[in-house]
Amino acid sequence: MSSDPTRRPLSRTERSLLDSLLDHEFDGVAELRAQVEHATASSGCECGCGMIDLHVPAGLPVSSAAGPVPIEGTVLDASGEAIGGVLLFVEHGRLAGLEIYSDDEPLPFWASERVRVQTDSVR
Repeated sequence: MSSDPTRRPLSRTERSLLDSLLDHEFDGVAELRAQVEHATASSGCECGCGMIDLHVPAGLPVSSAAGPVPIEGTVLDASGEAIGGVLLFVEHGRLAGLEIYSDDEPLPFWASERVRVQTDSVR
């Protein structure tokens, strides 16, 4: 782990969301799955939204994936209605960020059972 005091291990919820998003096949996913084992997190935004920066040590295989990966999660409320989404960002072949977004109030990180993951081949 980095000596940067703002970096911390992934929480169980963050790890679960990453695993859910990466449980689908697309170019470069194998390398991203391997990076999750070594990834750390830090706060990605000060506004209270569900955004974390991801950090992966040098020396791990890099992915051919870039930008938001072609997989997106939809956050569901208790009644099953969509209230937001989850995006995974990759920069230079490395996990870079995980964002929970909403059109309304900022959303916290949800357990993966509240997220429906879908492929998005048109980005």
